[in-house]
Amino acid sequence: MKTRWLCFLIFILVSVSFGFSQSEPRMTPEQQKAMEAYARVGALNENHDFLKQLVGEWNVTSRGWMMPGQAPLVTESKAKAELILGGRFLMWRIQGNMFGQLFESVQIVGYDNQQKKYVTFWIDSTSTAFYMMEGTRQGNVMSDTGIWPDPVTGGREKVRDVLTVVGPDEFTFELFMVGADGKEFKSIENRCLRNK
Repeated sequence: MKTRWLCFLIFILVSVSFGFSQSEPRMTPEQQKAMEAYARVGALNENHDFLKQLVGEWNVTSRGWMMPGQAPLVTESKAKAELILGGRFLMWRIQGNMFGQLFESVQIVGYDNQQKKYVTFWIDSTSTAFYMMEGTRQGNVMSDTGIWPDPVTGGREKVRDVLTVVGPDEFTFELFMVGADGKEFKSIENRCLRNK
């Protein structure tokens, strides 16, 4: 038993010593420039800090309209948000009910330093489609636009959303879609309160 541990210790010491004795390969100026570019686009900044305030567990009250002028459908759901990949992205997991069916979704939001815009990726249990949005922020208001698949027509439709941070324990989310008449209408309104 002692011999086995001694061999293991010698193996670790030799491995570490060998690793430190290896000199770092020198980079060409082109490689150094590429490394600096990757570091710039991977750096965290105030746009990523904005997402930090949304970390936590939330109680969500949703009002949804299938068509303008109709009474809204009101539902309750739970949401949990956490930072992933070193704080570069905010991942949401949402669970609730929609039309009497279990509804689950995953949303990932990040700020793309290269494009200088927020990018949102969304999937949920009502579809096999990937939903993408891009947008900007002014203070505590983030606005996104996108073109989503429309299962009713088989085509695509323009959508817009607005996320407003009301305070440290509350934010709202509104989704606007284009109706059959070509006019925009509010499809979803979520009020999110922190679960303390």
